[in-house]
Amino acid sequence: MDNPDPGITPGNPDPSTPPVTPPEPVAFNWKASLAPDLANAPSMKKFEDTKEGFNEAVKSHLLLEKLLGYEKVPIPKSKDDVVAWEIFSKAMGIPEKAEGYGLPDVEIPESMKGLAFDKAKFSEIVHQQKLTPDAAKGLWGAYTEMTKQAYAKAMKDQQDKITGLINQMKGEWGDAYQSKVELGQMVINKFSENQETNDFITATLSSDPRGVKFLAMIGDQFAENKIGEFKYQRHSLTPDEAQAEIDSIRRDMNHPYNNEKASRAERDRAIDFVNNLIGVARRPRG
Repeated sequence: MDNPDPGITPGNPDPSTPPVTPPEPVAFNWKASLAPDLANAPSMKKFEDTKEGFNEAVKSHLLLEKLLGYEKVPIPKSKDDVVAWEIFSKAMGIPEKAEGYGLPDVEIPESMKGLAFDKAKFSEIVHQQKLTPDAAKGLWGAYTEMTKQAYAKAMKDQQDKITGLINQMKGEWGDAYQSKVELGQMVINKFSENQETNDFITATLSSDPRGVKFLAMIGDQFAENKIGEFKYQRHSLTPDEAQAEIDSIRRDMNHPYNNEKASRAERDRAIDFVNNLIGVARRPRG
């Protein structure tokens, strides 16, 4: 007996029916839908003819619409483009005058009382450079802070130097250091015409080992009552006055010029003084 016809099933297709071919995917060709002048425009060449390119083109269009909503400001072509600069400055909020920046005052610590900032000059400079108010204030803050830091470092370096100097002198003089410096300071206090002069001389001498030694030497001279030795002043004398002074010195056997017991330093100063007097006495008389 013949086998019955199994029928047409998905697993047993009718051999007389041709196979079904799935359709080819349709290419996304969005530029083909544009008018030729739009599709061939130079600005469209940067967008690919794909879904991604289409999205980029739409994004660019939306951004352009957003930008068109802003106020239009011309970009100056050079520093001589006066009209464009006036419009640009007004749009950017650049003040008409340097004072218009309104820069804040700088808070200067008491320890930096010698530091000062020229706010007016700084405002003039940034105004010449057409800086916006925000940029000017930002630069002002950075400049002043940087300067204060540099000033603080210089002060610290100077203090470290002075500390090293003091330690050096203490090592050399031991316990006598303080008394020597105090004596020299007392002399400066006595002869300074005001506190400003006092501070200047003290700061100048105290900044170098040679100055500190000189300060101490002055104190020693006063403490030992040797200041009288400095009577040899180079004031202006007539030839006759100079000769009279020479004669007076030569008659005084206790004068360092004649006294062999005087110290070498005293003798040298006296001889130098007398030689100067001799030079004055020999000047031609008018």
